[in-house]
Amino acid sequence: MTEDRATAKPKRKKWIILGIVGALLVGYGILTAPGWMLLLSGDRVDIGDRRMFISCQGTGTPTVILEHGLGTSGTDWGLVQDAIASDTRVCFYSRAGMGFSDPTASQGLRTAQDAVDDLASLLVAANVSPPYIMVGHSFGGFVVRMFADQHPDGVEGMVLVDTSHEDQFRLFEERLSPETWAEVWQFFGTDNPERMDLPASSAEMAAAGDLGDLPLVVIQADEQVTDAAADGISQAVADEVDMVNNALAPVLQAELANLSTNSTLIFAEGSGHFVHVDRPEVVIEAIRSLLN
Repeated sequence: MTEDRATAKPKRKKWIILGIVGALLVGYGILTAPGWMLLLSGDRVDIGDRRMFISCQGTGTPTVILEHGLGTSGTDWGLVQDAIASDTRVCFYSRAGMGFSDPTASQGLRTAQDAVDDLASLLVAANVSPPYIMVGHSFGGFVVRMFADQHPDGVEGMVLVDTSHEDQFRLFEERLSPETWAEVWQFFGTDNPERMDLPASSAEMAAAGDLGDLPLVVIQADEQVTDAAADGISQAVADEVDMVNNALAPVLQAELANLSTNSTLIFAEGSGHFVHVDRPEVVIEAIRSLLN
C-alpha cells in the first residue's frame, strides 16, 4: 500500500528535522551515534492519555528492558542496546516528559509508582511481552525493583547499575552540613527535570519487598567526582558531596546486592556514575550472564 501524499510530507519534514538535530547532537558529543540510532528505530506509542517513546532492537526472549536515570532520556543506553540486540530483544524507553515521550497533563509531582504504572501500560501497548530482564541505572533502580515487586511472574532477572538506595537521601542529609544539604536539595529535590518526588519515591521503594532468589547483578561505579560547573553547584559543595557519596556507596550497593539470595556484586573500575557509558562492556557482560 502506498503512503498517502497528505501524510508523507509531514513525516518527511519530521525526519529531516530529526536528522539535523541528531547530527548536531552527535557532532557536539551530547548524543552518541548509537544513541541517535535509537531515536531512528523507536516509536511513540499511545498508552491511553498520551504517547511514550520506546525503541526496541533484536529478537528473542527474555526481553531486556533498559531503565534510565533521573533527568535523562535513555539514549545513553545506545552502546549497551546495540550489543545486546545480537542476543535477544532489548528495549529502552523515555519516561513522561523526557525525550520524545509526552509529559503528563498534570503539573503536579510524580513518584516512582507513577513511572512503574507508565512502564506497565507502555509494555502492553507496545506488545512487549514478558518475560523480562530489567536493567536500571541510578533512579531507574527504583522503577525496576518496584516493577519486579508488583509483576514478579514477568521478571526473570535484574541488573542494577549504580542505582539509588531508598535510604540514600536520608543518609546524605544526616552527613552533609546544613548549608551543603540545602544547596544539594535545591538541585536534586523536587525541582528536578522529571518533577519526581524523591522522598515519596524513597518511601515507596522502602515499602517494597526483597527480591527473593531472583538472579541479580549489582554494579558499583568507581570513585565519583562531581562536575560542579555542569551541576550548577559550588566546588566546595561538590567536594563534600563526593566525600560522603564515596563513603556511602560501598555500603549501600552491598545492601542492594543482599536483596537477593542469588546475586553478584561487581565493581566497575575506572567508571563514573554512568557505567553503561564509561564501561559499557561491564553492563553488557552482566546482562549476558543472566541471559546465559
